[in-house]
Amino acid sequence: MTTHVRSDPTPIESLNGRIQLIRDRVKSVALRYHTACYLVGRPGTSKTFTVMEELKHLGEPFAYRNARMTPMGLFDFIAERPEHVLVLDDIGSLFKSDQAMQILMAATSGDPSKPRRVTYKSKDKQHDVEFSGGIIAISNVALRHDPLARAFGSRVVVLEHEPTDEEIGAFMQHLAAEGHGDLSPEECLEVAEFVIEETREHDRRLDLRHLTKAWQDFRQHRDGFTGCSWRELVRTSLQKTVCLEQECLSKAERIELDRQRVQEALSMFPDDTKRQLEYSGLGKSTFYKRRTEVQTI
Repeated sequence: MTTHVRSDPTPIESLNGRIQLIRDRVKSVALRYHTACYLVGRPGTSKTFTVMEELKHLGEPFAYRNARMTPMGLFDFIAERPEHVLVLDDIGSLFKSDQAMQILMAATSGDPSKPRRVTYKSKDKQHDVEFSGGIIAISNVALRHDPLARAFGSRVVVLEHEPTDEEIGAFMQHLAAEGHGDLSPEECLEVAEFVIEETREHDRRLDLRHLTKAWQDFRQHRDGFTGCSWRELVRTSLQKTVCLEQECLSKAERIELDRQRVQEALSMFPDDTKRQLEYSGLGKSTFYKRRTEVQTI
């Protein structure tokens, strides 16, 4: 009898599985199986793009907002589009506001197929709306750990999207193979491989946004509108990104974040150092140092 050994999925297959989870959750809100979804994960991993593409494919009415929004602004957004899927993209101020969280809980409580009553009391009067749509929140930050956030989280489906750098790198190469605008697949692949190499050189995690910006740098150089090479443009852009990230975190916070990545890698691939390294997204020296620290804690 022949025994069939199931091989591990390739990085592209693994990432496609993660992307499909996002698509399925978008469908679950758009088709009223759930009232809402909170999609969380690091930036530059195709969260927003996938959500928007799936909503367009489904043909369901939706509306998109990002940046800052007040609680009253949220209520108005709901009241103006009571039958739409509302996409709230990286609006951290809402999820820090108790008033906004109460509005979100009202909009997401109850039967997904029936309207939910949402109210907002201002100084002069009380405003009411029957909301039968859905809400998809996209964020780089997990929900708060307080009673209101937990109450909201219990009403919605939460999906964590954390692809590995190996998966993102393979996806970059996959995208490059299709070309981009007026760039050939060969040109796109050359840029993608440079972005991957430079990002790893700086001990940072891969970001699809860096790739699209790098393609534009390549185009500008190719068209003769730069005085230096496209590689230098890309390199300085990545270096600036690293500086901004480091300004946002203290040294202790950066070390703790690195340790968390290594701990996750050890849990997922206990006997595979190569895959641990790839998953962490860290340079070799940093990875081995943090692994030693984690194992001795």
